[in-house]
Amino acid sequence: MNRRQLLTMIAAVTGTAMLGGQRAFAYLPTPVGENIFSDADAAFLDEVAETIIPATDTPGAKEAGVGAFMTRFVSDCYTAEEQAAFREGMETLKAKAQEGYGKPFEELTADERREMLQAASVAAREESARALAELEERREQSIDQQSSADTAADEQPEEAAEPRMHWFTPFQQLTLFGFFTSEVGATQVLRYEPVPGEYIGDLDYDGEPAWAT
Repeated sequence: MNRRQLLTMIAAVTGTAMLGGQRAFAYLPTPVGENIFSDADAAFLDEVAETIIPATDTPGAKEAGVGAFMTRFVSDCYTAEEQAAFREGMETLKAKAQEGYGKPFEELTADERREMLQAASVAAREESARALAELEERREQSIDQQSSADTAADEQPEEAAEPRMHWFTPFQQLTLFGFFTSEVGATQVLRYEPVPGEYIGDLDYDGEPAWAT
């Protein structure tokens, strides 16, 4: 599975394109700065990710270090507005655990965590479907209005604003992306063929064209 296939799979699972996904490609400039999250944030995100991809007869998300990956990806590939929404999502998740079960997410049983995040996943897909339907309707209305108005022939219909994601969607997307691009996910869960050699997850980039294989 290459990265483009993985992004397509994530969009199919979550019902919407991956936030920041196009900024993850090597040929797009991505400034790397300070990680804006703490070690405690990474540990919390590890627990969330492990609920989404738990260890079974193969390793889970925590062993793959997905929590730390999330903090790095959000710090480097999300806009400031997206970063703020992600932090807000973390607080929403914590609040819903407290409201629904009377204790922090980290203290929930495995069954309680699965129940909570499964409900969030269903709600996220439903919200995504509604938002995409509304977006398409607004675009069609905009096209109709532009067609009926006395406008210049080359004037384009105004693009409708993209709907805001459900708070749970980025956690689900980044868990899948982080796990299946990790050494653990690539070599112990997916079928990995070392071409041309062993797994090397982090290489210095000198500006030359990337490998096509």
